[in-house]
Amino acid sequence: MKKLKVVFPVLLALVLSSAVVSCKKDEATEPNSQPQVAMKFKSNTEPFPVASAQEFQALSFDSINTLAFDSGYITLVEVEFQVQTGDDSVLVDFNLEQNIVIDFATGQTSPDISAVEIPAGIYSEVEVELELQDEGDEPGMVLFGSFVDTSGTSHKVRFEFNSGETFEVEKEGNVVFAVNQSVLTTVTFDPSAWFAGVKREQLIRATRDGNGVIVISETRNSEIFDIVADGLDLATEVEVEVD
Repeated sequence: MKKLKVVFPVLLALVLSSAVVSCKKDEATEPNSQPQVAMKFKSNTEPFPVASAQEFQALSFDSINTLAFDSGYITLVEVEFQVQTGDDSVLVDFNLEQNIVIDFATGQTSPDISAVEIPAGIYSEVEVELELQDEGDEPGMVLFGSFVDTSGTSHKVRFEFNSGETFEVEKEGNVVFAVNQSVLTTVTFDPSAWFAGVKREQLIRATRDGNGVIVISETRNSEIFDIVADGLDLATEVEVEVD
């Protein structure tokens, strides 16, 4: 299995925010409960403009010359969440190795990803690692959407990505995890970032399958696929919120 590890630059590739708010749980029923971490996935399903080859970016946003993905799935084979103190005295490493299917439209996972307990403390590094499935006949990511061209005609689009790629996102800087707090880690999938380098002329002249669908994969419309695959290196956002 080919495995490519990508460490996303903080300023270019992700938004990691920490908001520490006192959690007012009933300490009588849950005395000194250790912080719990849960993971949530969400996707950008809104239409986004597609620039022409003569534009650096789309000049305006309207109902034409847009691309949107509103359904599909992403299959992971490994999810890892790690926190570490500045002096390396505490290292918590939660690693789940099994097929996890994410519904692109809803963000729901099958199976559910359970919360992991973390000792209270001040941590200097938070890291999330996701590995896509690449075994078998089915791609690790399949998205369904539509491209609306200049004339207003809508064309169905199917994007397939099949690579055992590992996305590693980390945040450095002190984050306080206190007793009776919950931690929500939200991973965002944003096709508008992945397809930012694709031009509308490429989509207009893209080949269609027998059903008129623009299939973008390693073997179909590979010129577009290569651009999107490069865009995936700068796409995933992760937010870590402490409540």
